Amino acid sequence: MTDGDAQQRRGLSGRLPLVGDLRRLEYAPRLFLVFVAINVVSWQNIIGPVMVLLARHIRMPEFFVGMLLSFLPFTSLLILVTVHLIRRMGPKRVMLMAWFWRNVICCGIFLLPLAMRYEGPPVAWALMLAAIFGFSLMRALGAGGWLPWLHEIVPSDSRATYFSAETALTQLINVGIMLAQAALLYRFGPGILQFLFIYAVGISMGFFSLLMLRRIPGGAAYPAVSDQPHSHSYAAAFRDRLFRGYMLAAALGISATVWFSSTAVMFLRDAVGAHDSITMAVSAASAAAILLTIGRWGKVADRVGSGRAMARTLAAHSMLAVVIPLEMGFGMSGLASAAVVVVAASVFNAAFNVAANRGMLNRVPDENRVGYTAAWTVATSLALGVTPLLSGGLINLLGRPGYAVCFVLSALFGVAAVMLCRPFITPDRRETPRDADDALEVPPLPQPTAEGSA
Repeated sequence: MTDGDAQQRRGLSGRLPLVGDLRRLEYAPRLFLVFVAINVVSWQNIIGPVMVLLARHIRMPEFFVGMLLSFLPFTSLLILVTVHLIRRMGPKRVMLMAWFWRNVICCGIFLLPLAMRYEGPPVAWALMLAAIFGFSLMRALGAGGWLPWLHEIVPSDSRATYFSAETALTQLINVGIMLAQAALLYRFGPGILQFLFIYAVGISMGFFSLLMLRRIPGGAAYPAVSDQPHSHSYAAAFRDRLFRGYMLAAALGISATVWFSSTAVMFLRDAVGAHDSITMAVSAASAAAILLTIGRWGKVADRVGSGRAMARTLAAHSMLAVVIPLEMGFGMSGLASAAVVVVAASVFNAAFNVAANRGMLNRVPDENRVGYTAAWTVATSLALGVTPLLSGGLINLLGRPGYAVCFVLSALFGVAAVMLCRPFITPDRRETPRDADDALEVPPLPQPTAEGSA
């Protein structure tokens, strides 16, 4: 290979999504991304759509299926009580312990055939609920160390690049997993043994992810910098008017995207009448579209600042959200148009999350990263947990018009979040001079009134 060929290949790889982002990251963030890749395989084979399919296969009622879906966001609120644990033991030890036990507890799922044969469906439902709740609980106890660890090892000027790479990698793996699961269930049928094979893959990869987690540098315990109780570390974040306003805008934006995403799959399946394989194909197309565009959105957030990037992506998402209700009102709703809207909305959803996470990390003070990221997790978990329950309740109550109501609420929540971007989102504490010059102008707000320990 000539020098010209090598330079051409390097130039091509730098322009490809994900590959270019990986080349710009340092060693530690790359290792964390490897862990994320393994963890996504585990996650999607345990908590992904296969969980709902297995629950319905054992004839679990819809109410209990809703409980399964609510376990993850609501157990995330437990991060408030783990702040002192992460500070004392360090994110690395806490995550290693929690990730190990969440996989051990989830192994109870393999008792489902015995429960179905000898005790009946109600016992099998209780067994699955217990296994998924235990998995969610352990995940919540360890997840509080995730963002503080990233805050430590990812430089501020690389955070948008990191989150873009993480999102692209996640979507790439999701596409592969969805296709593999679909092929397995199509080839061998949706039997309980096939579902348990998928869970065996997920739990095995969960244990394997521990080996990579041990290799990532950093994650040590944080020395105490004050004598205040640990609750002051996250209370300081809620007293910080700047950060509190940012969380409010971000939580409303997240709720807007969840109003859409939690309704879209049911709309395609039940209102439009799409076959399950078509719904999976739309999901795969959404993941592929995110993979191809997320790197550019990360650069946009770096160039114009997180606040403006959040406002732009939410505005686009809100405009898409009203397309489906308008089509329903004129009797024009169809599979093709709905699929295009769902794919496009998923792109702006992912772009918004990249900008929101980047802005959050850049507003976290080094001396209290655990407390601030804990407060962020609580705010986003409430938006992620409450919204699907409300959307499901509206659809169950109103029937077909409930879908239109949910999409309209997605647009309204998005517009409200866009309005909050101007008065509350200021230049990031670690924005580059160019970002600061281009960021939104707001009146000065007071800084945190109490220091926490991290």
